[in-house]
Amino acid sequence: MNEIEKKMAKRKHFFIGGGSIIVALIIVAFVLFARSYQRKTDFHRIKSENILRVIVEPNAMSYQVVDIDSIAGLQALMIKQFAQDHNIEHVEFINEPNLSAAIDSLMQNKVDILAWHIPIYNQMRQKISYSIPVFTSRQMLIQRQKDPNDSIAFISNQLELANKDVYILPGAFYRQRLNNLAEEIGDSIYIKEIPNAVPSDLLKMVVDRHIDYAVCDEFVARVLLKKPEFKDLDMSTAISFTQNYSWALNPNTPILCDSINAWLSVYLESKEYNTIYRQYTGVD
Repeated sequence: MNEIEKKMAKRKHFFIGGGSIIVALIIVAFVLFARSYQRKTDFHRIKSENILRVIVEPNAMSYQVVDIDSIAGLQALMIKQFAQDHNIEHVEFINEPNLSAAIDSLMQNKVDILAWHIPIYNQMRQKISYSIPVFTSRQMLIQRQKDPNDSIAFISNQLELANKDVYILPGAFYRQRLNNLAEEIGDSIYIKEIPNAVPSDLLKMVVDRHIDYAVCDEFVARVLLKKPEFKDLDMSTAISFTQNYSWALNPNTPILCDSINAWLSVYLESKEYNTIYRQYTGVD
């Protein structure tokens, strides 16, 4: 190769290398712009479309359809108030009893908020964003009331759960707590999931003696145990300490998250919230 050909080859490599760098920089700039645009528009999009899409946990505490024109439930009423205060006319509530499926919908941007009884776990911060705590609660063992004629052992402390079958909802955070509890007591707890179930289904199975032990959020259980069909159930044994519970959001919607947090910090101190909180939890 003569001197001229060598120079041409160097120039060719220079332009190819330079062109590759320019293309890479354009791609990086585009990605950064897209992320910045998404960060700036996530809540603006919701407001411009005039609809807030929310996945809710179907139970008497969170969300319940009363009739064709009205709903009930602490979290549903809070969401409606948030929408009203931000001039969002329509709220689309989506029932999803499976928490794993609900989180998938959130991460795929099919919904904007996951209003669920979700304890704050550090492990989940890698996947979802949490709002500030909405309330505190515990996870409770549901069993039949103590009866000397019942051959099934009444569980009065966590140690007695060793080698017992305990039933939970699919995808529930209760599994993590029960696994941790098994480590703490140094014995096995056999965790069973009931597919396509809601909390009232679990409680009915305990009443009907299809299962003996189930786990339910404390406030959900309080609401359900007021019903006559569940009067013979007990929820006196806690399987967790009191935890903060929050709403979940997609990490790519920081403006929505900031707006919710700002609103919650005011609303949670309001008389209106205290009224509906007492109504659904029975706690002053």
